[in-house]
Amino acid sequence: MIEIALRAGSANAHQRFTQRLGENLLEFRVNFLAYQEGPIWTLDIYRDGAPVALGMGLNAGAVLTEGYNLPADIGRLIFVGAEATLDNLGKDNHLVWLPA
Repeated sequence: MIEIALRAGSANAHQRFTQRLGENLLEFRVNFLAYQEGPIWTLDIYRDGAPVALGMGLNAGAVLTEGYNLPADIGRLIFVGAEATLDNLGKDNHLVWLPA
């Protein structure tokens, strides 16, 4: 299991970083979308510059990789803890990766 660091606050409303998960070097883009009916954090994942999954909502208890036709070697991403807000992302909740 690997915990993927996320940062809260308006200064971090648009984050971009890379993370090695197993044999994959993935780019993560995390965005806070305040113009939605209810504000939400979303996650996009890229491998080798190509999108793997786009627009995954960071909802408490969600297995983000379910429902996507992802390569098996990506593993599983789970968002655990409290519902994400602008100010608590990465503090009261966490994104964790489990290998395939």
